[in-house]
Amino acid sequence: MRQKLFGLVSAIALVTLVGCGGNASVTGVVTANGETVDGGSIVFKPIEEGIKPALGKIGSDGSFMLQVAGGDGVAPGNYQVIYMPPDQKEDESGRAIGPPIKWRAFQAPRDPVTVEATENNIAIELSKR
Repeated sequence: MRQKLFGLVSAIALVTLVGCGGNASVTGVVTANGETVDGGSIVFKPIEEGIKPALGKIGSDGSFMLQVAGGDGVAPGNYQVIYMPPDQKEDESGRAIGPPIKWRAFQAPRDPVTVEATENNIAIELSKR
């Protein structure tokens, strides 16, 4: 009886420490032309079915941290990266206000990125469309 109880407690502890899905954390920096990109969002769109996409807001220093709906970590797998520039501010008639968004003409790499079941630090280099 004591061995069964010890085995059950060990199994529960292992699942708690490892996690059920082996989800990962993903952080990184977005650059373009050697400069850090200071706005917009990064989306990791899963290539495999059944995996949730992940989204990260790009900070003023170019850094991002991906999050998944429901608070889960990012599932390991291959992802297509999508860059979404920040919205241009407009007046009531729809005319642009202020300078144009610097990174609007840039896109994320076409090659997929791989998220491992660990901590991931992924650099994203944007290129001109």
